[in-house]
Amino acid sequence: MKTHRLTTTALALALFGAVGCATEQQAPDSSDTASAAGIEKFKAYTQKFTDDTVITDSHATGHVGDFFFTHWKDGGATTLALETDGSFKVEWEGGGYNYVGGPGWHYGDEDRVIGYRFDEDSGASYITLYGWGYDETMPKDDPAHLVEYYILQRWTYDPSQDGEYGKTFVSNGVEYSTYRSVREQKPSINNTSTFYQYWSKPTKQRELGKDYEINFADHVKAWADTGWIIPDMNNFDASDDPTYQVMAVEVFNPANDGVGSGQVWDASDR
Repeated sequence: MKTHRLTTTALALALFGAVGCATEQQAPDSSDTASAAGIEKFKAYTQKFTDDTVITDSHATGHVGDFFFTHWKDGGATTLALETDGSFKVEWEGGGYNYVGGPGWHYGDEDRVIGYRFDEDSGASYITLYGWGYDETMPKDDPAHLVEYYILQRWTYDPSQDGEYGKTFVSNGVEYSTYRSVREQKPSINNTSTFYQYWSKPTKQRELGKDYEINFADHVKAWADTGWIIPDMNNFDASDDPTYQVMAVEVFNPANDGVGSGQVWDASDR
């Protein structure tokens, strides 16, 4: 397993395309789904690794095998270990910061069925299917132009206490309730922006060590039933990242060190 870290200077240069990870970086395969050429926009800090990899940068995206990953933090110390089969482990230290990361895909797909299993969770704020939609043609003062969505599976912080209730529905035998909240001028895939967060929260948290599936289309429909529409989930218009969809571990202001581990896969054709 290889560890990859850019220094502050190198990261700054990379953002201007001056440096890369020459021994590991490859252009996305022409067979990549959905705008293979488009993701080149992010090549300064998006790499493609063919081996199991450990990420320690403050902000890194890329592919390990066929899986996209995101790894973002505004402080503290975390690592994201990734394997080419979608297995991953997030390890964090306690402190006053926010981290979110995990593997998945570099674009959202309404019809995707996400398979996953979590083996360890020592107190993450959220374990969740996580992603973004963005439409650059919509007015920027409309929070609906940029949406950050969460389909919670496990959590220690309840987001419903700050959200507007939408509806309750059943997907794959699991009862979920939806909520919407607004983030005012916060970090996003498109610089600092004001945007909506959509939440689907199950009645009961998912157990560790079991395989589960998330039918994403059911959640999109439930949000739409309440008038909450996700903008384009398959584009490269945003400034900082593509509209990715990942199985993520998120921690904010963690009181203690911790770990979350599991595996994700595309169950759409199974």
